Amino acid sequence: MSHHIAICIPCFNESANIETLYGRLIAALDLFPDINFSIVFADNCSTDHTVDLIDKLAAKDSRVGLIRNVSNFGYVRSSANALLAPDADANVFLMSDLQDPPELVADLIRAWQKGDDQVVFAVRRSSKESAILFLCKKLYYSILSWLADYPMVRDTTGFGIYDRTVILALRKAIDSYPFIKGLVCAIGFKWSTIPYVSADRRGGRSTASFAFLVDFGVLGIVTSSRKPMRLITTAGLLLGTLSIFLSLVVLVSKFLFWDSFQFGVALLSISVLFFTGALMFSLGILGEYIGFINQRSLQLPLVVERDRFNVPTLNQSK
Repeated sequence: MSHHIAICIPCFNESANIETLYGRLIAALDLFPDINFSIVFADNCSTDHTVDLIDKLAAKDSRVGLIRNVSNFGYVRSSANALLAPDADANVFLMSDLQDPPELVADLIRAWQKGDDQVVFAVRRSSKESAILFLCKKLYYSILSWLADYPMVRDTTGFGIYDRTVILALRKAIDSYPFIKGLVCAIGFKWSTIPYVSADRRGGRSTASFAFLVDFGVLGIVTSSRKPMRLITTAGLLLGTLSIFLSLVVLVSKFLFWDSFQFGVALLSISVLFFTGALMFSLGILGEYIGFINQRSLQLPLVVERDRFNVPTLNQSK
């Protein structure tokens, strides 16, 4: 029985890339004549001609489907819904900005067919984007890997192939603001990687602002590790012990040298600023965890869809 694989592509204002992406993707899919494919675009309320172009592709290719959101739910939620919506034997997550090469989909499919890995991630070996940005991302994933309570995949956008068993489990475990690649690692699925060189954006404009990158980075940490909480506890204990020790030193020095010893306004000011800064930083980390708990407790849907067509269901994929 032939397999059915869904290519899941989130998009937002990608009219400059859609047709090129489709052409390059089809060339990769044509290498597998024995596999049934669905190409599902998930549009996050684009304001350009992205949807019109997808409609034209669907008119000439019955494998093309579309999910349209009622509003812009952000990259994290829209991308998660794009990956989890189709029912197939495996789902491939692919960005629409052409930084992740569509040609690599063929290698992902072969790796999934040959091995027993439930997820095969494509990881960035190097990148043609800004060198500083790439190095910052490498540093972040190194920190995330150190903080995580389990082996964590590095240097990936989530680009990869996910077995049906993974998709079904993620649907049950999902929250309204998920860190998908972290969830895959946390649940304990067997995963492997394929390296590639990331291209620079071909067309259009990236909507990944600095604020978004920070938000996404913090999301990865708070969903993957409790170490920051432990570090706060340890730092608080050490700083508390240090402050008691310094207080005793000052007190004893004052008694021994009552007339000559001066506490010093500068010393007190620096101490107050240091401990205030440490306190505010700790409260900030605690706030992130509390905010994450609050977000999950609301149990919001990933997205609200305006409509969808030609998205494979269980009966179609088997």
